[in-house]
This record gives sequence, structure tokens and C-alpha cells, in this order.
Amino acid sequence: MLILGLLLVVASGAAAVILIAYNTGGTAQTVSAFGRDIADVTVMQAFVAGLVLSLVFLLGLWMILRAGRRGRENRARYREARREAKTAAAERDELADRLRRDEENRVTEPAADPPVGQPTQPVATQPGAPAPPAPPPPGTTDSGRHAVPHDQRGPITNIRPGQSPSR
Repeated sequence: MLILGLLLVVASGAAAVILIAYNTGGTAQTVSAFGRDIADVTVMQAFVAGLVLSLVFLLGLWMILRAGRRGRENRARYREARREAKTAAAERDELADRLRRDEENRVTEPAADPPVGQPTQPVATQPGAPAPPAPPPPGTTDSGRHAVPHDQRGPITNIRPGQSPSR
């Protein structure tokens, strides 16, 4: 749009300059450009041609201004998006640091005393409690409800349990 606007402004300006420079006054004008006679026009026709050239010039000028305004708006939107991304990244980093500190505190804190009235020894060693489940047979991995043979595990990834795949 910018280039088309510039082209219209230059073309209409050049046409007006050429028509004014190469023609002399009188009631009936012979329009000539670059040594050739183009047409015979009256004063009214020359006036209307001038109006058309002015409108083409203004259209080109409007297109140039519109392209500049749109460019400024796009740059402002892009700047705002970068600012939001920077804020989101800082918030994400701050939350990750807080989570890391919470994990470190949880690991280093001594175990809290159980609430009053709760058993202090493991459930399996209390009298009358059911025995813990037997360990899975060798060569299998316990994955919850079923024992999975060692060679039929899920896909191998570099994501460890407790890690987020997006990090």
C-alpha cells in the first residue's frame, strides 16, 4: 500500500508538472507532452483533469499515511506481546524458584510428629493388620494393578517421575 501510494503521488505530480510546463494559455488548449500533441481541451476539461490529478495525488497520500499508521500499530502490538512474554517468563522463573525452595525445605525438614490418636508404628507391624503385598517377581516391574514384564515397559523418555514435560 505504501509503494502504490508513492507511485500514485509521483505519477500525478509528474503528470501535472509536464502538462503545465509544456502548454501555453488560450481558450482551446492543445495538450502536448514530449513534443507530441495529445488532445485539444477546453478550459473546463483542463480544470476537471486537474481535479482528477489532485484526487489521485490525495489518494496516494492517504495510502502512504495509512501504511505508516498500520506499521506503528503493529510495532506497538509486538512491543506489548514482548513485554507480556517477559513478564510471564519472570513469573514462571519465580514460581519455579519457589517450588525448588519448597522441595528443598520439605527434604531438609524433620518428619512432623503424627497427630494425637494416630498410630506411631507402620500399619504392617501393628497386630491384626494385613501383611504388606509381596514384591513383584524378578524381571517384572510393578506398575500399579498389573505386573509388567521388564522388556515391555513404556517408551523410554528423558522425563523423570515428578518432572514436567514442558520444562
